[in-house]
Amino acid sequence: MIGRQFEQACTQSGLTITKDPAAADIIFAHSGGCYLIPTQNRAQHIVLVGIAYWPGRPWLFATTIKVWREGRLYRQLGQSGKWAQKWLFHIRYANFLTGLRMARNRSFEKPWNSAQKQFIIRNQHDVYCCPDLVNAPFNGPRAFLSLPGEHDDCWQNPERYVDLLQSLHE
Repeated sequence: MIGRQFEQACTQSGLTITKDPAAADIIFAHSGGCYLIPTQNRAQHIVLVGIAYWPGRPWLFATTIKVWREGRLYRQLGQSGKWAQKWLFHIRYANFLTGLRMARNRSFEKPWNSAQKQFIIRNQHDVYCCPDLVNAPFNGPRAFLSLPGEHDDCWQNPERYVDLLQSLHE
């Protein structure tokens, strides 16, 4: 549900989506999903959006800010029902074991921080991703990009992310 617009934009632009990240040419990961990149993969590029990394900022505090900001935005757009639907989806499908895997893999010594080519995207108003991410202890070559928007901007405004994926695919 949440990534439907993103998936449609990818398909319309000619990109093929696979459900098996280990087999993908380009891996696109968002938020805690950045910590679930398979150790063995054939990706030529890895795009990490909104890495949930902000030393000193508790996850619950960041989530409270995010819920409040989104609630205000969706209310202004007259889409309060869509906001409620999104959070019900998060609560219903939040998987404790997946959350535990993400939490265990947050360390920079874990496989997600490989020496593969990675593009790191931080949205300007991301409550989970620290502003000075460029100074984090990454391995290998990294390109950093700052885009407008909040943490979940890739799902609501997929065009600029799909443009990046297309440029990497060429």
